[in-house]
Amino acid sequence: MTLTSSSSSAISSAPETILAIDFGTSHSLVGALHNGQRIDSLAIDPSSSDPTLMRTLLYFPTPDRCFYGADALKKYTEFEMEGRLFRSFKSHLPNKFYLGTVFENRILSLENMIGLFLLELKKRAEAVLKTKVTKAVIGRPARYSMDPAADEFAIHRMKKAAEYAGFTDIKFVPEPLAAALEFRRGIHQDKLILIGDFGGGTSDFTIMKITPNEFQKEDVLAVDGCPLAGDALDSVFMSSRLNRTFGAQTKYRLPMSSNLMTMPVSVMDKLNKPAQIVHLKERDTYEFIKEVRKCALREEDKQAIDRLFILLEDQQIFAFFEEIEKTKKNLSEKPTSAFKFDYPDLETSEVFSSVEFEDWSENVKTEILSALDRCLAQAGVEDSQIEHVFLTGGTAHVPFIQNEFIGRFGAEKMQTKNFFHSILSGLIESAKSWDQLGG
Repeated sequence: MTLTSSSSSAISSAPETILAIDFGTSHSLVGALHNGQRIDSLAIDPSSSDPTLMRTLLYFPTPDRCFYGADALKKYTEFEMEGRLFRSFKSHLPNKFYLGTVFENRILSLENMIGLFLLELKKRAEAVLKTKVTKAVIGRPARYSMDPAADEFAIHRMKKAAEYAGFTDIKFVPEPLAAALEFRRGIHQDKLILIGDFGGGTSDFTIMKITPNEFQKEDVLAVDGCPLAGDALDSVFMSSRLNRTFGAQTKYRLPMSSNLMTMPVSVMDKLNKPAQIVHLKERDTYEFIKEVRKCALREEDKQAIDRLFILLEDQQIFAFFEEIEKTKKNLSEKPTSAFKFDYPDLETSEVFSSVEFEDWSENVKTEILSALDRCLAQAGVEDSQIEHVFLTGGTAHVPFIQNEFIGRFGAEKMQTKNFFHSILSGLIESAKSWDQLGG
C-alpha cells in the first residue's frame, strides 16, 4: 500500500503508529505500521519521479533556509548553485574528527544535519498519515566502521539526530537483517539464506534460517559488513585518473624552504570522495590550497588547481560525480564508457574500460568479500550450505561483484534485485515485534 499526502486534514494523536525509516547514503524511504496495518511506502517526495524515494540531499541557499530531496536539486539549479549542497553526509557518522561544517554564521553539526533531514521525513510522513509520530524503527548498517568504538560512536550520533528530529522511542535494526525479514515473507520452507545489501556507503550481509514459523532472534546466524560500497566505487575514478586535472600531482616548494612537496593526502582524500569534496571549501583548507597554487613549480599544476577552484566555486561538484556514477553504471553493461563533462573551463573527456574499473576497485572488492567471509565464519556454515542468495542494491549488479557470488554459490541460487524497498519492508516487519527489538 502506498499513501500520498493530503495536508488539509487535521493531525490527530495515534501513539500506536511506528515509522520505519530507511535512511540511506544516497536515498531514503519511509513506511509505517499504522493502526496495526502495514503501510509499505509513503509518498514523501512528490517532486521525485518515484514519490516514495527521496534523495538524501540537503541544500542551503542561505544559512536559514533548507530544501530536501528532489526540491534540493531543483532549487540548487534555480538559485544558480549558490549556497551549500550536501550529499552522502551519512558516511561521516563514524568519523570522530568530522564534527560538521560552518556556513557563513551558522554552525551545522553532523547530528543537526541528519536531524534536520529526519525531521523533514517525519513531518512529511505525519502529513500523509494524519497523525503525530514519536516512535521509529531506523535501519543501520551492519558496520558503520570496522573500528568497534567508531561504530558505537556512529550509533550514538544517529540516536542524537533522531532525538533532534522529535522521536522519543527509537529502535535501530541492522539493514541486512531487515532485508532478510522481507525476503523470508516469500519463502515458506526451511531454508538457509544469505542476504547481501549494497548501498551507497556500506555493504552488509546476513545469514539466516527461514522457517514457516514465527521469526525468532535465533534464526539470525550472523550479521556483518563493511563501510564500502557504491560511493567507494565512484571514488576510484577520481583517485585513479580524474583528480590529476584538479592538481592531485602538484609539486610545490614553500617560501624559505628547500623541501619539494606534493599535494597532501588529506586534501586528495577529500577531493576523491563524493561525501567529502564539498569540505575543500572550508576556510582553512581552501586557503591552504591557494597557498599551494602560489608555490606550485609548474604552470600546468597552477592551471589544474585553477580548475579545482572552478569546480568548487561554480558548484559543479555534484554534477561531476553524477557523471562519474553514470559512467560506473554504463560499465556494468558494456566494456567501455565515455566520460564527458562540458562545463566551461572544466571540459573533460575520457574513456574508461571495465578492465580498468575492476583493477582500480580491487581493494574495495577485497574488503567487501572479507566481510562476507566473516559473516560465513560467524554463522559456522560453508558456501555449499547456503540455499538462496538474495542481493539488493545497485552495486550488486557490478559484474566483478556479481561474478564473485555466482562463482562461490552458483548461478542457480542467485536472486539479484535492484530495488530500494526491500529494507524498508523488512523494517516494517520488525516494527511488529517492537518490544523484542534492541535499542
